Amino acid sequence: MITIKDIAAEAGVSVMTVSNVINHNHARVSPATEQRIRDIMEKYSYVPNMAARSLISKSSRIIAVLLPMWHGSTASMLRDPYAGQLAGYLEELLREREYYVMLCSFENAEQVLQVQRTWQMDGMILILPHEDPVTRELVQKTQKPLVVIDRRYDDLETLSVCLDDRAGGCLATQYLLKKGHRKIAFAAPSIYESSVIRDRFEGYRAALAEYGLTEREDWLFDNVSLQAGGEAVAEAISRMSDRPTAVVATEDLLACGIIKGCQGRGIQVPMDLSVMGFDDSMPARLITPGLTTVAQDIREKADQSVKMLMRAIEDPSFRNDHRVLGVRVKERQSVREL
Repeated sequence: MITIKDIAAEAGVSVMTVSNVINHNHARVSPATEQRIRDIMEKYSYVPNMAARSLISKSSRIIAVLLPMWHGSTASMLRDPYAGQLAGYLEELLREREYYVMLCSFENAEQVLQVQRTWQMDGMILILPHEDPVTRELVQKTQKPLVVIDRRYDDLETLSVCLDDRAGGCLATQYLLKKGHRKIAFAAPSIYESSVIRDRFEGYRAALAEYGLTEREDWLFDNVSLQAGGEAVAEAISRMSDRPTAVVATEDLLACGIIKGCQGRGIQVPMDLSVMGFDDSMPARLITPGLTTVAQDIREKADQSVKMLMRAIEDPSFRNDHRVLGVRVKERQSVREL
């Protein structure tokens, strides 16, 4: 079996130079020498021993992508199209940098800390932290570089990437108001338990206020499940004598559920009810009519998160930075002008 010493001898370099190539210390090796070493490794189908490499370099090339359980259940957040798409982009971008991804669903901070103690990993990316105490405990106790996606804490040292969710909620509602709608409902999994949803709700309220309007309690659909809740919203609206003409849903999956629920209940979308989503995930493009939604650049969010984590791995002092990404409206067919 070929060894590092054999590769070094054939390449005419030191064992340390071969080790630098294997451990991605590119600055210490010229491009021509690196390519010569890699060609020899490929010729002999040489695969480094990851365990030994990890011990020597103190780097496992493993990044943990963490997802909380879906709203307190035992279901993985990967069932959510947005979370799945984001995790996919993260894996792709990390793989390009020759890192391996370990997916980990968790219910509490201790489970994540146990994973840290069990596995040697270089860093972590946390997606969709719904509960503040969980994220706070992780940020305070973790010994590894950690980037939090979709949550920002101004009172803690954190690395985070998120949207301007308040602007997104405002943009969605303004779009409907400019189309002539004045009776606008709001549907969400939980308005007050998630800062992301709360910010979108505050944006909704701010846009209404611009037009001298306030939210109506009977048009606020809170604690609605993403999968089945859309049909429940459609059922509730179908029974109203004074119906809203439009609804802002905080996630595309919920908005698509509302559209599906309107079918067979005497409500035509968008003629009777205009529906606005959020995220521009795959369901928005597949539902009929196509969903008008607040679009975010999910790949850009993943890219910013990975770049931030790479910097934190290289520089242990880099522990506090926040990136806020913008949003825009993606027009399709689920909203009509009054």
